Amino acid sequence: MMLGTLGLWALLPKAVQAPPSRRTCVFFEAPGVRGSTKTLGKLLDAGPGPPRVIRCLYSHCCFGIWNLTQDQAQVEMQGCRDSDEPGCESPRCDPSPRAQPSPSSTLFTCSCGTDFCNANYSHLPPLGSPGTPGSQGPQAIAGESIWMALVLLGLFLLLLLLGSIILDLYNLTPITSHKAPFPVSIPVHSDSKALSTLALLQRKACRVIREGGHAVVWAGQLQGELVAIKTFPLRAMAQFRAERALYELPGLQHDHIVRFITASRGGPGPLHCGPLLVLELHPKGSLCHYLTQHTSDWGRSLRMALSLAQGLAFLHEERWQDGQYKPGIAHRDLSSQNVLIREDGSCAIGDLGLALVLPGLTPPPTWVPTRPQGPAAIMEAGTQRYMAPELLDKTLDLQDWGMALRRADVYSLALLLWEILSRCLDLWPDSRPPPFQLAYEAELGSTPTTCELWTLAVAERRRPYIPPTWCCFATDPGVLREILEDCWDADPEARLTAECVQQRLAALAHPQEAHLFPEGCSHSCPPLRAEDCLSTPPHHPSPL
Repeated sequence: MMLGTLGLWALLPKAVQAPPSRRTCVFFEAPGVRGSTKTLGKLLDAGPGPPRVIRCLYSHCCFGIWNLTQDQAQVEMQGCRDSDEPGCESPRCDPSPRAQPSPSSTLFTCSCGTDFCNANYSHLPPLGSPGTPGSQGPQAIAGESIWMALVLLGLFLLLLLLGSIILDLYNLTPITSHKAPFPVSIPVHSDSKALSTLALLQRKACRVIREGGHAVVWAGQLQGELVAIKTFPLRAMAQFRAERALYELPGLQHDHIVRFITASRGGPGPLHCGPLLVLELHPKGSLCHYLTQHTSDWGRSLRMALSLAQGLAFLHEERWQDGQYKPGIAHRDLSSQNVLIREDGSCAIGDLGLALVLPGLTPPPTWVPTRPQGPAAIMEAGTQRYMAPELLDKTLDLQDWGMALRRADVYSLALLLWEILSRCLDLWPDSRPPPFQLAYEAELGSTPTTCELWTLAVAERRRPYIPPTWCCFATDPGVLREILEDCWDADPEARLTAECVQQRLAALAHPQEAHLFPEGCSHSCPPLRAEDCLSTPPHHPSPL
């Protein structure tokens, strides 16, 4: 039997070669498959007809999906993944069962990390073996089929019962609900990540939009509202509890922070019985995805930049408002993948999986969530590309770690502001903006190592390139360069506060109101001090 796409490698022209910093994968989408991953790479001309070739933009990882039926194994999709996740380090495609869309077929998926590794899979369970369709053979009688169905149903119910018992053993506390409880009816969507339809307990389905080390994020609907469902395996119970506790802080509601809806257990996938978070979904996707697909004029770029600074300033601030206490929070994983674009074009900061409640000037109520805060936990951070120099070289100030983590967030904010401005049409008056690149991608490629980032950002003190035209656009020449350089300064204590970044950007958005800000703040803000982090609720100028 021909397995999948045997021999596709031999058909690929020798001229199709990827530079060292890019991964090249086979690209294929079967007719009738909903959704596409074309935007995750650049399609190359590999000759007439299939197979086609795609050069990945965001990862070094290829994927493949095959449908194994009683008759044959048929390729469904091949292409690039949107990020490097566990499993991508494999040099070859080793498929594992992902879903069973019908009693007679099983979907197998693989991820691998070498050029064209998804051209063919290395093996699949032979037809007729346990766990694959067709184990009874074509001659199975109806009575045996009914008996087998009853056995499978019993096993399924047993798994659900065991999952519930395990959750109780983990002492999962009652979860407050801000909307209707889960489970809910979720309509069928195409899976744009694994590109397969997965069954739900209600025989409905939703699509995977992101996979990480501790969670999988799905898109679906809750009472007619689009939502993101972040599911956690049982082994990640600690991560779920920490993130849930942060989202459930009474004072954490803000236009530019992703809205928390509810938390529950169960959810997508017939075997998923772990905890989950239901969050607001923004169909425009991440900031990274949006900037890859779109350019913006000055007004829209400034709206994104200002709203991003507003969201971070709100997170960092310790405040009492309407009798509710909100502690200062460090995000610690601010990246263009973790910032979403709202319908009005502004930003919303999401993914509080690594966020940390900070010590404050006001004694917090006893219910404020905390997590272990030893040196190793404090030094933990997210995406390497956006790590501040003091995190890369392990020199973060542990004596005043609350201030230090805020300053590290401001460094990450500067890199995101640079990414937004790099796609602003008005900052390139003589030409269109170049294709979107992540911070440091021009210097180090798409997957820089920690050593490379340390050499560039710490040893050489280099930062992303600021074109001369950026200094000629604003009414105050050099103001954009000054904002960026004051945020990514090599000396953490010299960086601006997120609140001051917000005020500078607001002065650009509303120059007629610049006199309302503290004297000198539009040009030179003081460095971050402890007493700056507790204040009465400030007036936040709205975006454009």
